[in-house]
Amino acid sequence: MGELSFQLEVFEGPLDLLLALIKKNNVDIYDIPIAEICDQYNDYLRQMAEMDMEIAGEFIVMAAELLLIKSRMLLPKPVVDDGEPEEDPRAGLARRLAEYQRAKETAAFLADRYTVYGGRIAKETEELDTRGDLPDHIDPALLVRAMQRVAEKNSRYADIVRDSEREIEKLLAAKIVPVSSKIFAILKILRRRGATPFEDILMTASNRSALVALFIASLELLKVQRIRMSVTEDERVIFILNTSHARDGRTGNE
Repeated sequence: MGELSFQLEVFEGPLDLLLALIKKNNVDIYDIPIAEICDQYNDYLRQMAEMDMEIAGEFIVMAAELLLIKSRMLLPKPVVDDGEPEEDPRAGLARRLAEYQRAKETAAFLADRYTVYGGRIAKETEELDTRGDLPDHIDPALLVRAMQRVAEKNSRYADIVRDSEREIEKLLAAKIVPVSSKIFAILKILRRRGATPFEDILMTASNRSALVALFIASLELLKVQRIRMSVTEDERVIFILNTSHARDGRTGNE
């Protein structure tokens, strides 16, 4: 067999060097030709010494272990008490090599994933309730009465409220739908003012469509618990921003 020549790479440790030799010789980890691999391993260490490269102690320890395994392979296999032959001297080394190989492959996979995803910032998933009904503690009738009081305060809202009530009754019987522009408007008001009467929010409507949109947006925010409502003794509704759910001022429908 001709003398092997090595390109003296820098290996992370003796197991890394052994894996390189096994790959170079195209042999099975669990059936290592120990004499051949041992000779090649020691040749590599000699070349390192000739090039005045520092040889770590762990490489020398592995060389000694290979020589021990090589010598045990030359001796007759003793029989243990139960009549079975002793474990193959290479078995322990094979297990360590297999485990190291798995760790190395995993590290390469993770390094590749880091290259692809390392610069990305993940946003925590925001789970919204997709049910079409309101929580049990929300009474839409209180909101309707708030609209009636708005009409009582200003006659110009009377026709708006009367027509809107009919539309709201239809919408309450059907699936509640979000109105994104008014959702944002309500959240903005609550951030700026803090706790705000529902009637004051309704008074910001400039026409019937805006009033209906504010009402439906309020129901949507209550449904997904982005806001909560409290009721005074005279049944006036106060909206309060629910800070535990309001992360960025948006809902999943904006």
